[in-house]
Amino acid sequence: MDVYKELAALCCFTHSDMVQITGSESAAQWQIKNYLKKGYIERVRRNLYVVISMETEQPIPSCFQIASRIADDACISHHSAFEFYGYANRVFYDVYFTTDRKVRPFDYDSVHYQPTTWRGSTGIVEMNNGVRITSLERTVIDSIVDFTRIGGLEELLRCLTLIPSLDEKSFLKL
Repeated sequence: MDVYKELAALCCFTHSDMVQITGSESAAQWQIKNYLKKGYIERVRRNLYVVISMETEQPIPSCFQIASRIADDACISHHSAFEFYGYANRVFYDVYFTTDRKVRPFDYDSVHYQPTTWRGSTGIVEMNNGVRITSLERTVIDSIVDFTRIGGLEELLRCLTLIPSLDEKSFLKL
């Protein structure tokens, strides 16, 4: 159960994370296979797993934590970033993320994960819960450039009216 506790602290992990925890490739493969069989973990997609809570039997990580672990450089963007910050007017069942890697859209736990165009690594913030997300200023710019990924112009305008203030110097750095 010590391995489960370490995985629960990660919430979402890859095969290489398991190798670091167990100490060897073969032990990692055996542990993943064993935990999948017992229902302690679930496969989200190739080389990405979530830990299942023993109390609720639901995935421990949020959809934002999962999207942040899809690739090493993945981060939440567009309408999903507004949702995370609490400035979204509507709740979507799509999570938009950006990464430099070629990733196909996929579904997990009734949520559709949709990759978006990579616009560089400037303006990305790492939260203390493991979520990588675009800064509020970059989210505004990304949403203006690609407002179809935010639910249209009306949803974008409603999100913008909910934001109390923005840093104009941050806009110039982007």
